[in-house]
Amino acid sequence: MHIHWSPLSARNMSSRPHTRSMLILSHISQQNSIRCVPTRSLCQRTQAGHTNRWQLAGPLGSDLLGQAQVQRAEEFPNKSSSHRKIKSADPMAQHWREDATFCPESPLLHLVHPLSASTHTRLCNDVTFSTKLDSAEKQFNFLSRQVAHYAKPDAVLECLGGRWELHCSFISRSDTLYVLYTNSKRQRDVQLQDRAVGGKWSRAESSLCRTGRGLLHRKWNLTGPLTLRLSVKEPSITKEALSFALRALYDPEERPDEWGEGVIATAALLGMSNLFHKCLKEMLMNISASTVCSFHQVSCKFKDTGLQTACERWLELFLVTELSCHITLKDLTFDLLLKTLCSPRLFTCSEYDVLRAVLYWLYLQLNPLKQTLPSHSTIINFFSRDTRVFLEQPLGQKYMTIFKALRLHGITEWPHLQELQNIRVFPQSCLLHILSKHYHTLYSGGDTAMTDFSKQAVRFGMIVDREQDCCTQTISLYGFYFLLKAAKVGKEDTYSFSIERLRHWDTALSQSFIVTRPFCMRSERLVCYQITVQSSASGSWQEHSSGPVNQEFGLCKRRSRSKVFQIEKLSAPILVMFALAFPL
Repeated sequence: MHIHWSPLSARNMSSRPHTRSMLILSHISQQNSIRCVPTRSLCQRTQAGHTNRWQLAGPLGSDLLGQAQVQRAEEFPNKSSSHRKIKSADPMAQHWREDATFCPESPLLHLVHPLSASTHTRLCNDVTFSTKLDSAEKQFNFLSRQVAHYAKPDAVLECLGGRWELHCSFISRSDTLYVLYTNSKRQRDVQLQDRAVGGKWSRAESSLCRTGRGLLHRKWNLTGPLTLRLSVKEPSITKEALSFALRALYDPEERPDEWGEGVIATAALLGMSNLFHKCLKEMLMNISASTVCSFHQVSCKFKDTGLQTACERWLELFLVTELSCHITLKDLTFDLLLKTLCSPRLFTCSEYDVLRAVLYWLYLQLNPLKQTLPSHSTIINFFSRDTRVFLEQPLGQKYMTIFKALRLHGITEWPHLQELQNIRVFPQSCLLHILSKHYHTLYSGGDTAMTDFSKQAVRFGMIVDREQDCCTQTISLYGFYFLLKAAKVGKEDTYSFSIERLRHWDTALSQSFIVTRPFCMRSERLVCYQITVQSSASGSWQEHSSGPVNQEFGLCKRRSRSKVFQIEKLSAPILVMFALAFPL
């Protein structure tokens, strides 16, 4: 190959030095390839390493990446199927050589280090690991070796298809691993003692130990790390959870991606009491709409009453306002939902919101493959398309107790009553009873037969944020209108709560509000009410209640307001609920 240089080409090449060097290297490599590689291999390309990168059959002295890939590809077939060796980078120069004869089955080149084998061993750090080593094992190996200062392991734990190298000083932090290690060490000592007493080995044992494989096998069992085998039957224990628990042996400050059933189950299996209680503490502090159902299942499984009570308390506060808008609502069990609905501390802004939350939960139970929460119209259409009544079918009979826990008599808004009739959930007899009760209550001036205030009172709620100094809500019930008020008193964390009866000419009522709703002109109305305030203090939710109060509300200003219920040291958010009933 001849290259003709001209002044013009020289100027161009000087302005592009990279192109010039590539051309020269290409020319030299082609000459070397012609001298060293048979003619047949020049037309072939081989894959370098385990990537999709291709290279020519001839070596390029400057292709360091390709050389490294070829070296790893060449070493891989010679190792076992489960292990391979990676050596740390060596700053010394590396040289290529080629076999004297070309072998079609093994077209890869051989990388030979210029140093001797002993010197090479001192310069390179050998790290052996599984070819299928996942990130969980890598994280544990990196941390354990760093904390143990790369000391030789005392034991190897075989669990969940992985090999976890452990050190004796850290094994003692796990009761289960310590028992396994102690028993294995005792068995090894007994074997060594029996061998020492027996004297000479048998001829079969001697012949076995002469071979390299047999020698290594006995050296591993009798002088190497102990092998600990731990079976796992709990499906929630994963490699990631096991990796975190083992890392916590070496570094107690280690934190997992998420605290959950897998972590606490692994801590219980390994007998790590500190990690177990730390997990419970973290779960108590991280209860939310996405975790409350799984945390409650964990508390029942491990019989921890503290976490169980905290989850049930959270549901009483946020089942209607938060969890009903989250897809994890489908993980809420039947018994837990029924218990929450029957709780007198259940917070809701209206009785209709409780019904909507139950309909959402029922939809997700009937459609368990749903991964996102559908719109409200989709759910209403789902329950409206069937001509049969759901609660009268065999499938709906088991949900009857859930709907009996609802206070359907507190749903008085006309659009909500229309929705009750449209959905094919309740029998016609139930709907007729609700509507007829509303009719008689309206024409009797609001009088209702009340036997249990805690279960029959109609609930109205509001949430007071930190930025709000005053929060009001106008409600209507059987022709009577009330203004619910929560106001901050002064600059301290003191709030006052009260109820005021409104007249039809008050400015708090809009004209459209009066036109679309009935209005009772009864001058006096006996009302039984209760104000319940719930707020968080020192990490726990505190409840303050006025208790049931009976009071006559009149139209005049002096008799239209309730007694002020005042509470000190409240922190936002504040959940306020007013329960009202009209006794005879």
